[in-house]
Amino acid sequence: MQNRVVYLDCYDGITAPLLLGALFDIGLDIEALKKAMTALPLPDHTITSQKQYTPVRGSSATLTLTTSETLSPWKLAETPVLLPPGTLKEPVRQPVLAMVQHLAQATSKLRNLPIEDVTLPDITPLLWLIALVLGLDMLNLDEIYASPLPMSAGSRQGSRGQEPALFPEVLEMLIHAEAIWYNTVGDEHVSLEAAAFMSEMSSFEPVNIHVTQAGYGCSSERSGNVARSLRLCLGNLFFAPERISLPSPVQTTLEQAEVETDWVTVLETNIDNMSGELLGGLLDHLLELGALDVSYTPMQMKKNRPATLIRVIAPPELGEQLAMSLLRETTTLGVRFQHMQRLKARREPRTIQTSFGPMLIKVKYLGEQLISASPEYEECARVARERNIPLADVYEVARSEVQTLIIGNKKKA
Repeated sequence: MQNRVVYLDCYDGITAPLLLGALFDIGLDIEALKKAMTALPLPDHTITSQKQYTPVRGSSATLTLTTSETLSPWKLAETPVLLPPGTLKEPVRQPVLAMVQHLAQATSKLRNLPIEDVTLPDITPLLWLIALVLGLDMLNLDEIYASPLPMSAGSRQGSRGQEPALFPEVLEMLIHAEAIWYNTVGDEHVSLEAAAFMSEMSSFEPVNIHVTQAGYGCSSERSGNVARSLRLCLGNLFFAPERISLPSPVQTTLEQAEVETDWVTVLETNIDNMSGELLGGLLDHLLELGALDVSYTPMQMKKNRPATLIRVIAPPELGEQLAMSLLRETTTLGVRFQHMQRLKARREPRTIQTSFGPMLIKVKYLGEQLISASPEYEECARVARERNIPLADVYEVARSEVQTLIIGNKKKA
């Protein structure tokens, strides 16, 4: 049975209202959620949702306290007393308590308070966390993956003076989740409740997902004259990250050969207004930065313009750096990227004795099975220069002697 997974595309950040709005947009029953929330021994509140059309077509979510009583500060350490066993299903209750614990630990550390003394002005954040986890449980969703998050640069005026635009508590909690960040500008992009939620529920590992449905959570109010949104993709894992599924007998053959696998990031962009000199320099620069391979493919674009498809294969940890380099150093306005898994043959250098003397060759293996070998271009060029003979003649002689060596080795095997 395939897992139903969620991929949170946090291109505009993430807040609890945006996430709950996205859950409503993919089909969460608001009446069922309100009924479950009303049954809890917590202050009275209302939950509403509306269709939004700015900046995209989606759904908003609001949660507000309606109690007439004077609200007391929420003491986070007392949350297990507020939610004793039996008030929620354990698959809901336990993640909520873990999120509260992450929030309490981050606040305790940054404010230099005993964890039992950490308080927030009211209990609204707890209600948001419960609503989010209940919503996921009602939709029977198994796993949550998240895109890199926007880290707001700069500072803002807070109650205690100038503060980072990104709340320190938010960053502290998401360190626990090994979140991936990229720099951006503007006000808060990740809220306190969203950070607590993601610190317990989300993975930031690369994932391939077959998307079956997409929903959008939209802000009901503009923040700094900007309407925010969040995309939630629902689907199934395309294949498990640690393994490629191959049909028999290919699978058996590869397992016997002990083929190596790894992950790479593939970057692509189209360029139709750069000179050949600049593109040549760009290729060298990308390789110097650590790209595994760079290739250019001629293509035809709109308005019949000749163009070049730039494709870069990179280690996953360098993908963002190389994408930024493409944006900075070319005329492109966007870079496409995807994570892909490779099957790899093992390659070893070896020195053999030829009629030209010792020469370096490269030998290809699948596991311990020797598949092929070929002379290195640089070695052939060196011999051609030293002996003042055509490069093609050197390469042909070297290739013939390498093949003789390989045939002999295969017969011994």
